[in-house]
Amino acid sequence: MRTLRTAGSFAIVALFLVLASGRLLHTEAGPPGYVGSTLGPGLLLLSAALAVAIQRNRPGSWARAINYCICVLLVLSVQLTGGFGGFLYPSLLLFLMWLSLPSIEGSATEMGLVIGFTQALALLNSTIWSGQGTFVTRILPLLLPALRSLLVPFIFGLTADWLSEKEFPGEAVAGRRVEKVGREPHRGLPSSPRSITFLVELFHSSGSADSTCLFLRDPGGYFRMAESASGDRTVIARFMLPPEHRLSKLALGGEETVIVRADSREEIEELSPYRMPSTLKDGAFCVMLCPFSSQREGNVDGFVLQDFFGRVPTESASASLMEFARLFSDGRGSSSSEEEDQYSWTARLVAACSEESLESSVSGMAGILAEIIPGSTVSFADVDTGEGRTSIRVSRGPLAGWRKGRVFSSSDGVAGWIVRNRVPCRRSRLSQGERSVGCFSSSDEHAGRTGSIMGVPVVRQDSVIALITVEHEDDEAFSQLHESILTAVAGLFSLREELAGLRNRFRNISGRDILTGLPGITLLSQHLQHMAKMVQTFGWYVGVLVADIDGFEAMNREIGYHHCDRLLKTASVRFRNCFSDEVFLARIGPDSFAACIPRTGKAVMEAMCQRAADSLSFEFSTPETSVTVTASVGGVYTHVNRKVLLLTQEAEEAMVQARSASAGSCLVRKLEAHGRERSSE
Repeated sequence: MRTLRTAGSFAIVALFLVLASGRLLHTEAGPPGYVGSTLGPGLLLLSAALAVAIQRNRPGSWARAINYCICVLLVLSVQLTGGFGGFLYPSLLLFLMWLSLPSIEGSATEMGLVIGFTQALALLNSTIWSGQGTFVTRILPLLLPALRSLLVPFIFGLTADWLSEKEFPGEAVAGRRVEKVGREPHRGLPSSPRSITFLVELFHSSGSADSTCLFLRDPGGYFRMAESASGDRTVIARFMLPPEHRLSKLALGGEETVIVRADSREEIEELSPYRMPSTLKDGAFCVMLCPFSSQREGNVDGFVLQDFFGRVPTESASASLMEFARLFSDGRGSSSSEEEDQYSWTARLVAACSEESLESSVSGMAGILAEIIPGSTVSFADVDTGEGRTSIRVSRGPLAGWRKGRVFSSSDGVAGWIVRNRVPCRRSRLSQGERSVGCFSSSDEHAGRTGSIMGVPVVRQDSVIALITVEHEDDEAFSQLHESILTAVAGLFSLREELAGLRNRFRNISGRDILTGLPGITLLSQHLQHMAKMVQTFGWYVGVLVADIDGFEAMNREIGYHHCDRLLKTASVRFRNCFSDEVFLARIGPDSFAACIPRTGKAVMEAMCQRAADSLSFEFSTPETSVTVTASVGGVYTHVNRKVLLLTQEAEEAMVQARSASAGSCLVRKLEAHGRERSSE
C-alpha cells in the first residue's frame, strides 16, 4: 500500500508540474511584466504560509480545501512569472519537494528524479512540435537541454538525502515528526525496534564492514544479538554470547574500542560465532568492538561489533563506531531515567491513595496528576446517577477556580458521554472548528479555552460513582500513555472509595444507637468536622437543632421503662420523617435528638425547628394509660468554620432557654464570629 500511495503521489505531483509549467497551454512565453513579477512571488509566499499553517495546526476538514487553494496559488504564481522558463519555477520545485516529502515518507532522490523527467518532458513538449525539418532534426538540439533538466533536480535530491542522513541520521531514518505532548522529545536511543533496525542498517551502509551487530546484555549476563546488518545475510539472528566467551570478556574489560586480528581458521571461528560456519572465509579477519554502558550506573549494557574480511578497519571507522555506541549509551541512560520517573509517579500515587482520609487521598492524587501533565486542570467529581448531577470534589490547575465546588448535569458535555458509556474518552483539537465541547457542560463559559480533554469513569458494581477529567489548552496535549495513567488512577480511586465506604459502614454500625438505629454523638461530631471543611471551602451556612422530650423522667416513672422505649422508637421515626436525606440525624441523649442541616439560613432553621416540635407533639397510649408528648427545640446556625464544632452545645443551650419559656417552644440563634444574634418564636 505504501508503494501504491507513493507512486500515486508522484504521479499527481508530475501532472501538477506539467500544468504549472504552462507549456501545455501556450508555446511562447514572453518576459513577465511588473505586475507578474510582483504578484507571482507574493502568491508563492502566501502558499508557503498556508502550508506552514496546515503542518502546524492541522485544521481538520479545512485542510483539503486549503491544499486546493495552495495548488491554485502555485499555478497562478508560475504562470504570472513566465511558466517553465520563469524565475519562480525552480522555487516551485523546491516548495513541492518540501511540502510532499513529510506526507508520503519518500526520498528527495526519488522526488528529484520525477521532477527531472517532468522538466525534460515539458521542455520537449513545448518546442518539438514547432519549427521546420524532420522530427530527428528538431529533437537533436533539445537532447542536451533536456538532459540538463533531468540531471539538475536529480542531483539536488541526491545531495539533499545525503545531507539529511549525514547531519540528522536518527530523524532521516525514522521519517516522522515529534508529537507535541508538553515535553521535549527524547534524544537518545529510539524506543521503537523498527527505528533501531533502521539505525543499525544506516550505520552499516555508511561504512565498509562486512557485518554490523548490536548485542544487549540480559540480567543473566548473556549478550543477546538485538539487531544485525550484513551484505551477505550470513549472521545468525538472535544469537547469544555466554559471559565466558572471548568477545564478552573484551566488552566487559573496558570502555574503549578494541580491534582484534585473526589469521588462523580457529581464531576466526572463535571471534565470529555469530556467523554461519560454512560462510567463513580464509585469510585475515578483524573484529572491531565498542562497549556502551548506562550513564547512571556505569555497567556495561551491550556492545556494537563490526567485522572485516581481508582488510583492517581505519581510524575513522573506529571513531564512527565509538560515536554510534555513545548514541546507544545515551539512549539506555535516558530510558532508565524514564523508568525511574514512572516508578516514582506510581509510588507517589499509591502513597496518596493510602492516606487516612478520603479527602486527603483525592487531593494528593489530583496534585500528582497535575505534575505529570504540566499546564493541565485535573478534576475529581462525584456522580449521582439517580439525581443526574455531577459535583466537583477537587480541582487542580488553571481552570480550577471555575470548577471547584460546582454542580453540573450528568447528561451534558464529555462528562455526560463518559457517564453514559462508562468508558474512557480522549478528545483533541476542541478549540478548532465550530463545535466547542465542554468538559462537564457544553454551555460552560470557559469551554473555549479547552483544546484537549481526557476523562475516565470510576466504576464500582457496574455503575459510575465518580469521574476523573484532565483539561488542557493545547490541541494535542494527551497521548495513550496519559490515558493509561488516568485509568490506573481511576482504579486506585475506586478501591479507595470502596475502602472508605466499608470503614464508614463499620463506624456507623459501631457508633449507632441500638434502640433507635440513629447515629450517636461520636458520629455527629465527625460529621460536624466534615461540615466545617465545607463551610471553609464554600462559605455555606450550617445549622444544628436539638429536640428534647419534655418531662421524660416523669414519664419513665408513670408508664415504665419498657413503654418509654417504645415511645422513643416512635419519636425517632417521627423525627426522621421531618427531614430530607441530606440532613444528618443523631440521638445525643436519653431523650434528645439532633439534626445537622447544610446550606441553611434563618428562615429554614425556624421552619425546621417548628416542624420538629410539631412532629414530636403527639399522644402515646399504653394498655393502662396515655400520655401527651411534647418537645422543646433549640437551633443554632453559622457560617464561621471554627464555630461549627460548637453548634451542638449551643443548640442544647438554646433548647434549655426555649423550655424555660414554655414546654414545646422553639428558639433559633445565629452564631457569629463575635457574639450571637437571637431570634425566638
